[in-house]
Amino acid sequence: MKSFFLLFLTYTLNNFYSFAQFGTVATYNIRYDGHTDLANDWVERKVPIAQFILSNQIDIIGFQEVLHNQLLDLHALLPNYKHVGVGRDDGKTQGEYAPIFYDSTKYTAVQSGTFWLSPTPQIPSRGWDAALNRICTYVLLKEINGGDLTWVFNTHFDHIGVEARLHSAELILDQIAEFLQTQNAPVLLIGDFNMEPTDRGIQLIRSSYKDLTCSLRHPELCSASTFNGFTATTSDDKRIDYIFGSAHILPSRHLVDQTNFDRSYPSDHFPVLVVYMVLR
Repeated sequence: MKSFFLLFLTYTLNNFYSFAQFGTVATYNIRYDGHTDLANDWVERKVPIAQFILSNQIDIIGFQEVLHNQLLDLHALLPNYKHVGVGRDDGKTQGEYAPIFYDSTKYTAVQSGTFWLSPTPQIPSRGWDAALNRICTYVLLKEINGGDLTWVFNTHFDHIGVEARLHSAELILDQIAEFLQTQNAPVLLIGDFNMEPTDRGIQLIRSSYKDLTCSLRHPELCSASTFNGFTATTSDDKRIDYIFGSAHILPSRHLVDQTNFDRSYPSDHFPVLVVYMVLR
């Protein structure tokens, strides 16, 4: 009887994993290249940022605060990755990008685009009480081996507008729902939301999608700060960067990477990483 149970368990697990897709996703606000910020020069920061991607073998990453020159540098340092996304000021190359990079040896992009977090999402625009133009970049990725599809949305909410952050959450959820009507697939929603877990906008998103970086197994990550202000001694405890997923997505490992170099960091945010599997 015991051997029969073991055989049954082995068969069940083998079939379970045969229908599961595995991946690694991250979100990383890399801080824009402020040429006057000599203490945190992009020239010194870009290599450690790329090393984080490569050493963790990340499949999909959403960056925030990426200027065009930084985008070019990331491509040079990450030759196997492709990206989708545009600058938020003109829909081309001006202003910050919220690009999605993906491992082109594993995925192809089926559909992609950008919408603005405003009442006129199809044109470059500023919404509600926001201080700046804000965007959400999206892509429908197809696995090269197997053909499975996954939607990925990457965003950066306004740092000033309280009303804008709530309406941005509502808008993104509405937009995702529309995309799912045309192509139903698992969803990853990632980015710098500039909201803490108790804020209404985060609670709204959590009503539709799981917070993959907060689980009963690792409750300490539910309050782990993702902002550091470039210093290892910051007392500003803010969890504002998130990775959300649809019900199909199960996290197996998650990390807020607080690695520092001589007591400083490659960015004023920590990268957030999730290893996950998608049940089909």
